[in-house]
Amino acid sequence: MIDVKVRVMHILPHVAAGGATLAAMELADRLDSARYDVSMAVGPESGREDSVLGELRARGLDVTVVPSMRRSPDVRRDARAIVELGRVIHRRRPHVIHTHGSKSKLLAPMAAELSRVPVRIAHVWGWEWMPAEGVAQRWACRWASRLSAHGYDALIACSEAMRQQGLARGVGLPGQYEVTLPSVDLGRFNRRGRERMRAEVRDEFGLPSDSTVVVSVMRLARQKAPDVLLNAAALLARKLPDLRWLLVGGGPLDAEVRKMIDDLGLQDRVILAGPRRDVPRLLKACDIFALSSRWEPFGIVYLEAAAVGLPLVGTRVDGAVEAVVDGETGLLVEPGRPDELAAGIAQIAGDPKLARRLGEAGMGHAQQFGHDRFVRPIEALYERLLAEKLNGRCPVR
Repeated sequence: MIDVKVRVMHILPHVAAGGATLAAMELADRLDSARYDVSMAVGPESGREDSVLGELRARGLDVTVVPSMRRSPDVRRDARAIVELGRVIHRRRPHVIHTHGSKSKLLAPMAAELSRVPVRIAHVWGWEWMPAEGVAQRWACRWASRLSAHGYDALIACSEAMRQQGLARGVGLPGQYEVTLPSVDLGRFNRRGRERMRAEVRDEFGLPSDSTVVVSVMRLARQKAPDVLLNAAALLARKLPDLRWLLVGGGPLDAEVRKMIDDLGLQDRVILAGPRRDVPRLLKACDIFALSSRWEPFGIVYLEAAAVGLPLVGTRVDGAVEAVVDGETGLLVEPGRPDELAAGIAQIAGDPKLARRLGEAGMGHAQQFGHDRFVRPIEALYERLLAEKLNGRCPVR
């Protein structure tokens, strides 16, 4: 179809080490190098959160930083970002642009207009209206989503929930959607070395060897509701005095979380590990994984924890019900209910047989989410859309 390598450009609004960014990095790195010439255009480092920019470059990926492309809305800066991104696209002349994140999804069609990019794909890792506050903001985000969908040949939803929510709100057409569930690096997330790492990590953080440790890996932001998690910890403080918490991650609510720990008297029970790149090692040191999200497009971290063998406690929201099999790999509770979250954790902590059953089932479930299951369908989508668009001809050289 094309007698040169297919040039694919992945566009990300930021390089903070969240699930979508890490998934995009794995996808870009694992595309067939014999067939695809891959580049990335990314927003700059924020300075407040763990960045993967160095890792992107260490993997040999061709990365260009677009200075004005930021996560937060700003009309003047966004206009500059369109111009900057347009220059990058014009220079690279990609056959395929593949956006990840709301801001890049909104900007890329305008930036790519003059370069006649044949195939445009938006990866939906969540909808713009999910973090919106107030009726007016939600309405504006919904209309922005509807308008931006017209600029794409395909919308890849990270869960069936994201596809259904998009269609229910008039975003795109049914034929535009593909559902491709994310993947887990099973070479890193597994049970190997768990006993050794359990001892090492507990010694590092001063955690008693015989305590039950609940671990959460999250961005400290409104979406993940760390306040709900900490209130659950406070509820369990008397009931389970040996319970400890390891909270991994950073974000805009870091200061508020630290203050809340002090206000609730949890200084001796909750450890803030900050942003870490040794998440598999930390998971292997713990006994239960918990997450308190208000919304969750999918929840890759659930599968990462399950792959290590941890029973899961999460919230019954969005795509989380596709990542956690309620009653089989973990327990799901209603969002915003610290009492229910605490009850789920207490149930697993007090029942070793249940914990073992959930953990073993979770490991089996996670094995279905290797990288090939994620990458190969996307390669097939590239090829199909290129064939449809170019009809045997390649206008981009």
